[in-house]
Amino acid sequence: MIKGLIVQNNAIIGNKRATFNNVEKLLSHYCGKKYDFITFPEVWSTGWCCSHFKESAETVEYSETIEFLRNVAVDFESVVFGGSFIRKISEDEYRNTSPVINRNGKISALYDKIHLFSHKGSEENKYITPGDTLILIDTGRFKTGLSICYDIRFPEIYREYSRHGAEIFINSAAWNRNKLEHWLIMHRARAIENQCCMVVADQCGKIKDDEYNLGHSLVTDAWGNIEYTTGEEEGCLEFAIDLKKLRTLRKDFPLLDDRRDNDFSGFKIKEIKLYE
Repeated sequence: MIKGLIVQNNAIIGNKRATFNNVEKLLSHYCGKKYDFITFPEVWSTGWCCSHFKESAETVEYSETIEFLRNVAVDFESVVFGGSFIRKISEDEYRNTSPVINRNGKISALYDKIHLFSHKGSEENKYITPGDTLILIDTGRFKTGLSICYDIRFPEIYREYSRHGAEIFINSAAWNRNKLEHWLIMHRARAIENQCCMVVADQCGKIKDDEYNLGHSLVTDAWGNIEYTTGEEEGCLEFAIDLKKLRTLRKDFPLLDDRRDNDFSGFKIKEIKLYE
């Protein structure tokens, strides 16, 4: 059985220290407990404000966000999937980056968000360079594929992870409250079509003006059933994943064996006109 903890918080834009203090309070209720991993939302320390991204950006070497995550990993003796932060690579290049911290507080991996949300007033692509590498984490007990928010709308990512042995998908998000049905349907669909569990951490609360994050962090089983979920308030969500149940499902219903992924590049598309 895999045990985990999801952090769901409302970042205070422009005030990392206040956000850190708030998250510390959320985590304080779980001190002394053991988790295989802890998961955070997208830009959880700075908030979703594209025009503020460069101002809040950090290098890996001098990152307050990563230092906070290191302390969480060591204190809980847990792997930390650190949501994301805005990573400064140079004056001309910034990434929306998800760090993975091992139990010893060491950075094991960095996943750069591949699909940038640049609609409905958001301009992520104006400030952020997209990533081009999928990150599959092998914990020794299971493999998990990383994604960030808008990535969920592109199922090819998750199919590729499942092809390489993923059993758990992690999605860290700052999702708008107006799209609850999309949120639920897509996460359940990614789980169903790949026979994987989804672990999803989302921000909650007000962004600015009349914009709000959705909350509703969740965990599905490999059938796509939502087994754990939150509401719209700040807090943490404890969960457990039964890998034996997942592996039994795959054995009894070997859906993944029937995929023809390697064939599609060679398929021809024949277009037929019904009327001239």
